[in-house]
Amino acid sequence: MAENKKEGNFLIKIDKITGGCHAASNFLKQHDVIVALDNQLYTFGEKQLTNDLKEIKKNKQKALLTILRDETFFDLIVENSLGCKFISLTSEETSKIKSHYSSRETRDLDQLNEYVGMRDVYRNYEIIENSSSLSAGLFPPLWLAYSQKWWVLFLFIAIMAISFAVNIFIFLIGYLLTSLYCYKAQLNLLYSFSMLEGKVFCFKLVAGSMDEAQKIIRKFDPKSKFRYTKLPKPLIEEVDEDKNLDKKEPNKENIVDEKDTVIV
Repeated sequence: MAENKKEGNFLIKIDKITGGCHAASNFLKQHDVIVALDNQLYTFGEKQLTNDLKEIKKNKQKALLTILRDETFFDLIVENSLGCKFISLTSEETSKIKSHYSSRETRDLDQLNEYVGMRDVYRNYEIIENSSSLSAGLFPPLWLAYSQKWWVLFLFIAIMAISFAVNIFIFLIGYLLTSLYCYKAQLNLLYSFSMLEGKVFCFKLVAGSMDEAQKIIRKFDPKSKFRYTKLPKPLIEEVDEDKNLDKKEPNKENIVDEKDTVIV
């Protein structure tokens, strides 16, 4: 990155995002604030940020970008210019964020793991760690069980059982090819399995653990639900019983008025 940067006075935030840009592929949103690059407060402006990120791509490196969204910080890995438009914050907004960021614990990129979040319309989330597991190639059933893909596991066992019953050599060849394929394409397989369950990509971040990643997502979506989590139960919309009852008398709540129209 350039060494002759001129210190500015304002942080910048995203104003417009075009489809297909690096910002969109990282699920950034309008009004997200660029706070820091590799744990250093970034007040050098849009042009310098673009140049620094292009330099990172040129050198085939990765950088840790810190974002502020809805009063919550989160980090993600960037490898290229974001490709979006920015606007500057006011001095008051910048000072407030700087003060807030100064109390935040920072960690180097090698201390963090990248996670991809997927969710369905019922706010059921699945967080997938963006890394390769050796177990996917050595023992696919164990990998599928660890990934909680039970229906795929049962299907795999059924197919292997049938091939074993037909011919042991067919079983061995099939198992070997499946193991190799699972190891090479394990992330794409996990994404595909989640999409078959009705989930779509919605978030990307880096965190120290799966629990921490879930905690960050819960801050953005209080109604988020995870299959296995240490978090408390998600926020549930409360129903105003008084409005639903419309002050009906207890002895008349199951009685239909003759003037009402009943559709069966």
